Amino acid sequence: MLDVKPARLWRYPPTLSVLEMVNDIFFYCALGGGVLLLLQIVMMLLGMDEGGLADGVDGDLGLGDSDHEGSGFWLLEMISLRTVAAAATLFGLVGRAALESGQSIGVSLALAGLAGFAALYSVYWIFKQVFKLEVSGAADIRGAVGLPAQVYVPIGPGDSPGKIQIKLQGRSVEYQALCVSERLSTGSQVVVTEVLTDDTVRVSPNNHQ
Repeated sequence: MLDVKPARLWRYPPTLSVLEMVNDIFFYCALGGGVLLLLQIVMMLLGMDEGGLADGVDGDLGLGDSDHEGSGFWLLEMISLRTVAAAATLFGLVGRAALESGQSIGVSLALAGLAGFAALYSVYWIFKQVFKLEVSGAADIRGAVGLPAQVYVPIGPGDSPGKIQIKLQGRSVEYQALCVSERLSTGSQVVVTEVLTDDTVRVSPNNHQ
C-alpha cells in the first residue's frame, strides 16, 4: 500500500522548485500574451477589429492631447488588450531568457518587468502615432453630443475618467468620459452632453432609455 502523507497533497507539487515555478510563470505569460497578440493580428487582417484602427487606438488607449494626461491616470490610458498582451509576452520571454542565462530569480523578474513595461509603452506609442496619421479619417467627436452611449470602463465622479462606447457615424468608437454628478458602472446607459477635448466627453445618466 502506498504511503501518502495527506499534508503533502495541499502543497504545490513537492518536486517543483521555486525556480521552476517562476520559470512556469514566465512560460505561461509568454504563451498567453503571444496567443492574444496572434488573435489581435488575425482579427485585424480579417477586418474583425470593429471600428477600424484609428477608432481602436482613440478609444482603447485613450489617446489625444487630453488635459487629463497629467492627472494621475496616464497608466490607465496606456492599458488595452493590445498593450497588455505585448507586455505579458515580453515579460515571459525575457524572464525565461534571463533564467536560462544563469541570472538569479530577482534579477530575472526585474529584467522581465522592465521589458514588459517597455513593450506596453512601445505598443501604446506606436498606435498613438498611427492614430495621429489617420485622425483625419476618424469619426468626428463633435457629432457625439446628444447621442446615447454605454459605459465601457467605470466612470468616477468629478475628475475620475472612465470610457464609453458609442455608435458614431456608422462606427463603434470609444472615448474617455467624465461625469460630474455620480459614479457610473460598466454597462450603464448614458448620454453625451459635452465634448471636452478631441478624445474626452462629458456624460450624464440616460434616464430616458
